[in-house]
Amino acid sequence: MDLDKTPSQLASDAAESIRALNQRTLKPDAFPQPADVSDTAVGVAAVVQRLPQALQQLEAGLRRLDEDNRIRLADRHPSEVSQADILHAVSTALFGLEEARQALGAVEEHLREATGVLGSLGAPWPEDED
Repeated sequence: MDLDKTPSQLASDAAESIRALNQRTLKPDAFPQPADVSDTAVGVAAVVQRLPQALQQLEAGLRRLDEDNRIRLADRHPSEVSQADILHAVSTALFGLEEARQALGAVEEHLREATGVLGSLGAPWPEDED
């Protein structure tokens, strides 16, 4: 774990790891055994389990910045922006983060069901030579 990186660098690294997973699992030999699917699903489930905390901390960070009046709208000149405009932008972002966090609960539940079954799958028994 590299805690010397910024939050955005860590998020970019995580995104690149998922991208690599997506590319690697396109190959026909990606999952030689059911256990490989299971282990990968457990890892993906761990990512999903950790995302709500990350989103909640993004919300908290945005709230702190707003409370400290450290937000501006970068797409307009300051003379064209009211405090209500900033409040609306922050509220919209917070709403989206909260909704995404809550939606992950259903994703996590479905992954828990899937990984529960995947953990009991095995490769066929070798055929007896007798």
